[in-house]
Amino acid sequence: MFEEWWFYLVVFGISTLIMFVYQLNLGPFRTILNILGFIGVIVHELSHYLLCVLLGIKVEKIVIRYRSRLTGRASPHGGVGPEEPDRITFLQALMVTLAPLFISSWLIIFCFELLHMPGIDDLVYLGVIIFMISLFIGSAPSTADFWQVYKGFTRSPIYSLYQIFLILLSTLSVFGLFSSFQWTFPNEILNYMAPYVCIGLGYFAYKYSFRLLNNVYHKYFGRNQHTYKHTRLTRKRHRPVKARKIGIEEPHW
Repeated sequence: MFEEWWFYLVVFGISTLIMFVYQLNLGPFRTILNILGFIGVIVHELSHYLLCVLLGIKVEKIVIRYRSRLTGRASPHGGVGPEEPDRITFLQALMVTLAPLFISSWLIIFCFELLHMPGIDDLVYLGVIIFMISLFIGSAPSTADFWQVYKGFTRSPIYSLYQIFLILLSTLSVFGLFSSFQWTFPNEILNYMAPYVCIGLGYFAYKYSFRLLNNVYHKYFGRNQHTYKHTRLTRKRHRPVKARKIGIEEPHW
């Protein structure tokens, strides 16, 4: 089911290599690379935005620029700014970070299928190749993207580990189902996407199932549990009543 992971790693490696080459002095080729990279940046940021919408993360702004605001030189870049970044969980940050890699890889597979279609026009063929190169350039997550994943984990390590546990449990379940029943789909892209969609559905199924069991347990069995509070093991400090409050004249020393 996950035999295609090598393809994602290849796409990630090629994208990282291109970004390293981009730092070199390329002369006139830099302009071509900037144009191709700008298309890749658009797909990259729209992938982030799409996952934010699907996960219920409110986006304050999305920025896509061809030139740097500081130097004015061509430097394709962009960003997606959530309204409440401190409320993003580890799993949400991870999915938003990996979205460009997976979506670009699926689009590359779709482009490969188009190139193998009989009777394709030459201009369309050239346009598909240019679009594929752009996807390779913008597919890799940036350092800032991975930093958001780290911040999401450190924000709540216990809950992040719980999310990892649910993902692993869902992955094992989906792997067992696909291996047992040998499910296949008529389209190649669907064969790549279906397992991950099922893992997402399995994650929420396990999450709300555990939450339901927890509520049922506390409703029917939580009442019989004896809870001890620290106040039961302590006593109030003794404060003697002053004599004048009960009508006794105090002696004058």
